[in-house]
Amino acid sequence: MKTFVATQNAGKLRELRAIFAGSPLELAKPRKYPAVVEDADTYAGNALIKAQALAAILRERGIEGMVLADDSGLEVDALEGKPGVYSARYGGADIGWPERRAALLAEVRGVPPYRRAARFVCALALIEAGREPLVVTGHVTGYLLEVESGAGGFGYDPLFFHPPSGRSFAALSEKEKNAVSHRRRAADALLAALRGRV
Repeated sequence: MKTFVATQNAGKLRELRAIFAGSPLELAKPRKYPAVVEDADTYAGNALIKAQALAAILRERGIEGMVLADDSGLEVDALEGKPGVYSARYGGADIGWPERRAALLAEVRGVPPYRRAARFVCALALIEAGREPLVVTGHVTGYLLEVESGAGGFGYDPLFFHPPSGRSFAALSEKEKNAVSHRRRAADALLAALRGRV
């Protein structure tokens, strides 16, 4: 089933393609399309906004296929769940990821390790013509490091320590991260929901 992914994030697209490899979904990147305003207050809401926007564009172009969208973020207990749905815009929409990570570290400076619990959350929305959208979520828990660790991944991965692995997400190989991540858990839930559809 050809499935167009509504993302401008190359890291997300790479992970989603690896995670869904071997599944019934054949992920494809659409031709350039305009970014949409993600103004929902939940990951699921933002994922649906992105999926519905791309689905409408594909319909206008006469292109058949399903649409998959991801919205994800990092939630830090000491910051009452921030940055959350604003993860990709935290610290300002015009700054890069190194500055965004530095801003987050500055906010939790001095917070002891036992109060640095965090979790990554991912919502996936799948739109198929003539059917109700499927929306699922997945999460993985860990804690926020005091300094960056690892050279892989993207986004907040260098700051997120995954206890079962004993390393940050950025210190894991792509295969290791994709086996345990919030995106993997959401993907597993989505594939289970697809199998359960009548």
